[in-house]
Amino acid sequence: CHNSEKKYRIGVSQCSNDIWRDKQNSELRMGAYLNDDIHLLFATADDSDERQVQQIDSLVAEGIDLLIVAPNQVGTISPAIDRAYDKGIPVIVFERKTDSKKYTAYMGADNYEMGRLMGEYVASRLNHRGNIVEVMGLKGSSPAIERHNGFNATLKKYPDIRVVATLQGDWTEPTAYNITRQWLMKNAEQQVDLVFGMNDRTAMGARKAFLENLKESPSLGGVRGGIPLFCGIDGLPGEGGGIQLVRDSLLDASYIYPTHGDQLLKLAVDILEGKPYEKETSLMSAIVTHDNARVLQLESDEVMRQSQNVE
Repeated sequence: CHNSEKKYRIGVSQCSNDIWRDKQNSELRMGAYLNDDIHLLFATADDSDERQVQQIDSLVAEGIDLLIVAPNQVGTISPAIDRAYDKGIPVIVFERKTDSKKYTAYMGADNYEMGRLMGEYVASRLNHRGNIVEVMGLKGSSPAIERHNGFNATLKKYPDIRVVATLQGDWTEPTAYNITRQWLMKNAEQQVDLVFGMNDRTAMGARKAFLENLKESPSLGGVRGGIPLFCGIDGLPGEGGGIQLVRDSLLDASYIYPTHGDQLLKLAVDILEGKPYEKETSLMSAIVTHDNARVLQLESDEVMRQSQNVE
């Protein structure tokens, strides 16, 4: 006989619900399986600032020992995070940033660098000449701001590349489809060589809109079978993930946005147990192209198979 109560309660506040976060949550749970002292409490705000604030306050009221949070927007979630921090609860901010300095540690990829490297890839792919449509992520979220800044900073070096439209999306495929359709209805004659979606789902939503536009007006388009190239970010493994989309030539390229839930949980345990840890952790990543997508897909399928066996 033994006491089966968990030693630490960790609250996980996700800003939205999507396959990227499903993968990360699965990795967090996998890490918890290997640590008998951890109990995870998940909350998903479904892209609502108000709901995420309420959920963070609720997790704190439940008596969590540490908060892991991906803020929906830069400024709006900060007060709730500050309240948790001021109560002595360690806070790990991951993937997205806030405008507050009240956090214990941050873990995430360099979104500015992602945008910059995707800009370099796009410039090379278009031979430094062409028209681009950019489909943004959620307004006010740090990945959308930083990816946009990095992407456009690179393209400024190439005067023959023009961003003919920057469309405001919200990370979801349906919104990207709708705003692209609306833009195409007003700009049917505009030559577009490439569409950069802030994530793979927005790129696919835009692709659907261009395909429908071509079907309705076959005389328009005129490049690469009538539609432009499409690039995104996330590069997720598995069915319908970015790696597969690139492998199947639905996307021309993606950029792997690392989840590393296992590493995130280890950071949380190190903080709770008073072990040394890095306050700022930058996760490494890479571009997925048709040249490496097949190998990456095989590797990721094997990792997912092993994870399912463990679970």
